[in-house]
Amino acid sequence: MMRASLSQRLVAFITLPTLLMLALGWFWLDDPALFFKEGRTVEFCSVVLLFQAIICWFAVHGRAGWREWQIPALLLLFAMREMDFDKRFTEHGLLKLRTYTGDAPIAVKLLGSLAILFSLVVIWRIVTRNARPWWQDLKRVEFHAIAVLLAGVLTVAAKTLDGLGRKLLDVGITVSARVNTQAGHIEESIELVSWWLLGLAIAHLPAARRAADPASRGAMEGWNATAAGQAPRH
Repeated sequence: MMRASLSQRLVAFITLPTLLMLALGWFWLDDPALFFKEGRTVEFCSVVLLFQAIICWFAVHGRAGWREWQIPALLLLFAMREMDFDKRFTEHGLLKLRTYTGDAPIAVKLLGSLAILFSLVVIWRIVTRNARPWWQDLKRVEFHAIAVLLAGVLTVAAKTLDGLGRKLLDVGITVSARVNTQAGHIEESIELVSWWLLGLAIAHLPAARRAADPASRGAMEGWNATAAGQAPRH
């Protein structure tokens, strides 16, 4: 019997627990509406998926994964956002301007400023170190690059549905509570798929696909060097 590759094992690690948790959550809850409720099944699975993606990153790259620490850092920021860490401990939220222009405690303003600065550093490193290799892989129609693109598109789509009733009310359009609730359910589902795609993208990285083949380590190191913005060694 052929042994499953690292990539296949990581895909199973990302997918099977999520399917199991979703199935248990759907059949366990007496009220199906709780399935999408904040902090319940779908949102919980989203957070778990993001932490699983971080584990996959280091399963693929090992200690070398710290060289591109901005990738797991971004996944961690997404997870913290899913858990509402940006507004859980403050009145308005760390990402709201009124937190910094109002009378919020100095410690809150300092913490928020550091969080925003850290987020900007993470984004800057991704743009300067990872965007070009990703674009090259996208032009070669690599699965992991396509998965990242789809995850990005779906995340943007989900954010347009977040608080749909409030957003439409600002332009004079009123929607029913039922439509607003359904939009929220769709948003949570789309985000779940987005995080699953990010996990799959990491599982399908060239390093994951070639890890079971010692003869291809040189090629794997070349891809990692390219992803880090360095010239591959020959």
